[in-house]
Amino acid sequence: MTFKDRKRRQFSILGDSISTLEGYNPDGYNVFYTKEKCTEAGIKSPGDTWWGKVIAHYGGELLINNSYSGSWVAKMPDREELFYSGCSDERTSSLHKCDVMPDVIIVYLGTNDWYFGASPEYYGDMQILKEQSFRYAYNSMLTKIKRNYPDSEIWCCTLCISDFRDDSGSFPFERRGVHMKEYCDIIKELSLRHGCRLIDLYSPLTPYRTVDGFHPSEKGMEAIAQRILED
Repeated sequence: MTFKDRKRRQFSILGDSISTLEGYNPDGYNVFYTKEKCTEAGIKSPGDTWWGKVIAHYGGELLINNSYSGSWVAKMPDREELFYSGCSDERTSSLHKCDVMPDVIIVYLGTNDWYFGASPEYYGDMQILKEQSFRYAYNSMLTKIKRNYPDSEIWCCTLCISDFRDDSGSFPFERRGVHMKEYCDIIKELSLRHGCRLIDLYSPLTPYRTVDGFHPSEKGMEAIAQRILED
């Protein structure tokens, strides 16, 4: 049976705060969209999230939402262990439920790496420096996912810009001298190298609506979902 022939496709999500939702992430995970935040954002149900809208469009159902608020793809420099980074063994192996494997894994990660300063490239010789590189970590993440879920489709999303404005009144495309597009280009390159489906969301002209500059409101969720479905 091919992917398109399946009646109830199983979707798993690997993401950060904008993909969290109270009650739909693993126990103990940091969640941004608590009941209070959902009220502020106008999100009343999973169907109001970007991933809920995408899954509904394809007639599928959520299997696992492995999204952790604040997480990077790369190793965070202030943490001794690799978890909760997206490239960790724990997160890349926790996208199934019992013996049910995902048909599709949607990866939407990298915003925190860009904003908080994960090096886009790898310059060092030590393993810890490699894991702090966005390129190395994203490649490692996809390698692990492909190994753990060889029959799953992997959809890799580049980064969306939001309605956030810095002191100059503009979206801060550059952080610490590195442009967001550089991270998106790495995602593009590695997703194609690993045979994943690329979902190119980067568009400087169409920011999504937010409640605080980065976390989408319901209208922002709708905009992100539409870009995924149109790509």
